[in-house]
Amino acid sequence: MTHRDRRSRRPITAAATTVLLGVLLAGCGSATAGAGADTSGRVPTAGGRPTQAAVQDPDAPTGWGPTEGELARAEHLVSGMSVAQQAASVLMPGFWGFSATAPSAAEAAANQEMHGSRTAVEAVQEHGYGALFLRPEVISDADQVAELVGPLQDAAEQADGLPALISIDQEGGTVQRLAVGVDTVPSAAWVGSTGDPSYARQVALDNGRSLVALGITMVMAPVADVDPDGLSAMGSRTYSGDPAVASRMVTATVDGYLDAGIIPVVKHFPGLGSVVGDSHVSLPVQHKSLAQLQETDLRPFVAAIQAGAPVVMTGHVAVQALDPGVPGSLSPEVVQGLLRDELGFEGVAVTDSQGMGPVNEPYGSGEGAVLSLLAGNDLVLNSPEPLQALAAVERAVADGRLPAGRLAEAATRVLALRIYEQRLAAAKGPAVRPGG
Repeated sequence: MTHRDRRSRRPITAAATTVLLGVLLAGCGSATAGAGADTSGRVPTAGGRPTQAAVQDPDAPTGWGPTEGELARAEHLVSGMSVAQQAASVLMPGFWGFSATAPSAAEAAANQEMHGSRTAVEAVQEHGYGALFLRPEVISDADQVAELVGPLQDAAEQADGLPALISIDQEGGTVQRLAVGVDTVPSAAWVGSTGDPSYARQVALDNGRSLVALGITMVMAPVADVDPDGLSAMGSRTYSGDPAVASRMVTATVDGYLDAGIIPVVKHFPGLGSVVGDSHVSLPVQHKSLAQLQETDLRPFVAAIQAGAPVVMTGHVAVQALDPGVPGSLSPEVVQGLLRDELGFEGVAVTDSQGMGPVNEPYGSGEGAVLSLLAGNDLVLNSPEPLQALAAVERAVADGRLPAGRLAEAATRVLALRIYEQRLAAAKGPAVRPGG
């Protein structure tokens, strides 16, 4: 069976939907908008995106961060963008160099191969990227990161007046890419062991403020995976093997980051904590039924969505109950069917890194980007070959494989997130560098 054949299947049976939603929502309190019910106050439109004319209250919340007016503004901006510009707006690539304007000769050559530009700033100016990922290889210390990020933000704002989504893996514990010039962040396991959500919130608030002071606008945390047996590759990156404890810690962490003025990313949907294998290398397989998933793995994600999480990361794990053998990040049944249609998530869905084995080796950057968007993602993280991804997305729109409306919808969500981040940052006032 081809991947196209799988996409033609009905994602989830009616019976499975009833069981899944009923138990999930009962276990997590009153739900926000889910399948068959909309309590968000959104103006219903085709494709789920309100037009400017349809917005009666621009200050009405969307439930995931931006207001209805900000979402309508984003849609208006996207309507004036070319397909190439929209394609660039839904990629979050990495780059080479400790400097955004003066990389070494080797780094410049690597950027030239990756982006067709010698520097990260030139890549932003050339392609119009509005989202960038700080690879571990470009991070040294806090002062260097601030000097790196500043020109990138300037280039993005000169292009369209909006701050770029500049992200970093800074969960804490074993995943702390920036360790010099900022405070050490405790692991999720340590935070979870306290059983105190207020402590989780404070850790996120402190970590978020340090990152915001450097110009970073998105943090790839918190981890919402539940590891009940302690056997997964996630280890100390998870808060708890108890889904109730994990849910409380995740929602408190989301709140802390948002209060700091930074966008959190809840990961790795629908959960890597109960599978064996490392998705960096090979494709783990989730053998649980939907009923079993709702008992553990999905509960922190449901809680985070209800708490207003703006971004959810989709993981490279094959969910046998929905789409056997296909990475969840590339599966319409997992992203559109489960995350969006069943759990009611309307925010930005971002893939896990496209450089990981389960995506890069069988699909490559071009096909990986197209399949990610077809699945229902809005942002494609860390394509190893962004030029191939850009060309493939444009080609897929031109030949009708990727509906133009799907690309526009993804670009609209990403721009709305950038507008929301701009408001968050403005509300916090001028950033103060750590130790300054």
